[in-house]
Amino acid sequence: MRLVFALLLLGACASPPVGIDFIATDATSPLVRASLEFLPDPRVMTQTSATPRATAGRTSVTVAVVERTDCTDCYRIDRDGSRLVVSGGLPLGVQYGVAHALELHGYRFHHPWKTYVPPEFLRIDESVYGTEHAPRVDVRRGLHLHTLHPIEALYDFWVPSAKNLEGARRTIDFVVKNRGNFVSMYALDDITNDDEKTRAWRAHTKQILGYATSRGVDLGIAIQLFGKANLQLSFDLIDDETSPTAMAELERRLHVLLDETPYASVQVAFGEFFKADPAQLVQKVDETYAALQRVRPGIEMVCSVHVGNFPDLRVDYMGVRQLYYFLVRYANPAIVPWVHTVFFYNLYDDAGGAYLHDDFSEHRAFLEDRVRTGKPVAYYPESAYWIAFDNSVPTYLPLYMKSRHLDLTRITEAGRLRQHVLFSTGWEWGYWQTDVATLRMTYELPATWEAPVREQFAPFGEKGLAAADLVRRLGDVQYDGLLTRRLAAYLASRDEVIEVGKARGIVSQPDRVLFTDVRAMTATDRASFVTRVLDPLQQLAAQQTALDDELVSLGLPTDNPWLAELSDGFSITAARSRFIHALYRAVAVSADGGDATVLLQSAENELAKAETIVRRRRNALWDPDGVEILRNNDNPTFYDYGYLREADTLCFWKRERAQVRNLLLGEGLFIPACVL
Repeated sequence: MRLVFALLLLGACASPPVGIDFIATDATSPLVRASLEFLPDPRVMTQTSATPRATAGRTSVTVAVVERTDCTDCYRIDRDGSRLVVSGGLPLGVQYGVAHALELHGYRFHHPWKTYVPPEFLRIDESVYGTEHAPRVDVRRGLHLHTLHPIEALYDFWVPSAKNLEGARRTIDFVVKNRGNFVSMYALDDITNDDEKTRAWRAHTKQILGYATSRGVDLGIAIQLFGKANLQLSFDLIDDETSPTAMAELERRLHVLLDETPYASVQVAFGEFFKADPAQLVQKVDETYAALQRVRPGIEMVCSVHVGNFPDLRVDYMGVRQLYYFLVRYANPAIVPWVHTVFFYNLYDDAGGAYLHDDFSEHRAFLEDRVRTGKPVAYYPESAYWIAFDNSVPTYLPLYMKSRHLDLTRITEAGRLRQHVLFSTGWEWGYWQTDVATLRMTYELPATWEAPVREQFAPFGEKGLAAADLVRRLGDVQYDGLLTRRLAAYLASRDEVIEVGKARGIVSQPDRVLFTDVRAMTATDRASFVTRVLDPLQQLAAQQTALDDELVSLGLPTDNPWLAELSDGFSITAARSRFIHALYRAVAVSADGGDATVLLQSAENELAKAETIVRRRRNALWDPDGVEILRNNDNPTFYDYGYLREADTLCFWKRERAQVRNLLLGEGLFIPACVL
């Protein structure tokens, strides 16, 4: 008896095991359990109690989770004695509060398939308690997963399988944990006339929609209006607008898309590089809205206000000369315009000639006017642009985060933006950072753009915070070099389709002087090019190299995958700037009669360094199925390969290398197209 009593006494005096015990009410328990489903840490537990503030916890940290009725998306965290209390609205406020409580202890939700789990819990700053958290952008905060491109989300949301269903559920969970409430994706046309594929897709999608609803997340689906404007195998509504059966077929297709799959929103796009008669467009948009209400009463319809400053996209309507995409203003006022910008450009600075825009002032004026007058509108910028621009080159561009913060800050001068949906194209090479940071910014706008970056890396200690500061400095350097000085086109690249498009007057990404153009210039013009472009490009390369060297000098732990990815991002971007500068400088030097041998060898050295970096990334992808995003594969998009294929092979680098060596040395190397 003495031994038993002694053991009981010892057990009673022992400290509880290190962990977090969430104690939830009947109302909050399902949301808490859903929030913890994909958390790979047995230290985190949950239990249900009618009195969570009084129920004993089983671990070193106890968190009571209670509901509040004055809001849906708000929450606060308080301390009540030794325990934390999360009080949040249903359904999202509770989940945001649970995520925040975990973050206070060091957890980070950086990727749908990978959560950072702290080996030891962080010490909590007492100042966090008692703060009211509520969304600045209060209607739509989310991601448009651009599944017209072969990104991770294409497979998860569109291709039926058990693994892909888990990926979709994890993505919705990722959006919730980062304070979002909306996810949209593009529909593909493989279900338009294939009953078997439609049945499989519906079964897959119904499960995703059911899960999203249980988490308080709305799902949207994007489609094209006109088939003739459909360049990327999107689901479209009208193949031939002159056909007497066009509207009947449009309604049939809406039934295919929406029967049994109750999306909250349908985004209708008008295509790129295409226009219809203005009056006809407005009529068809209104007819589409009416058809949508017949098929799914009450569903939201939104329309993209795209970019493209081409002469044939300027139209006269209602006495106004305007960009074709702005015609949505004359359609049913219930339709919500989504104002788009592209790349890392923003509404307020130079746009670098992207889609022939020197700036996006027209889009800014349209959006600000609707914000100012309280009309429904969403801002719809990008977090990456994979085709020959960033993550397919690859480069790491924190400039995206800087621009997204700049937009959100400046828009507040006009009033309250209530909808913000980020156009997302892939998460590898650090592009998850933009999505995470922007979702956080739309919920609570920080004073500086680097604040969410510091938050991302704070659990990694002083070295993590030092790395975050270098991310800030890199973003600032890129703002000056890529955006202000218009060097973006040189860090990016060009594939065969871009070259053909330019010859036909179709320009999407910022244009650049070609190698052959440099050689053909007069000596005077070439000297001017060197001063305007090559000298600033050399300076940018030196600045990015210096920041990369500083990051290396921090001695970041190689076993931390987040910091390892960051290191590779800094290194590949510095190498890319040195590589492209060496090639252009070699052409200029050779054209002026000089010896370009050293410069050509420098480019070879940078390519070799890049190949080493890419090999590391290939073996450290966040997504569990690298084949889908790295290799050729059969998928329903226009592109039968993964979005990182060119990054993995460094196709754009090899294309440029071959172009220059053939031009200067006559080597006759094969020039890869880097597309299709």
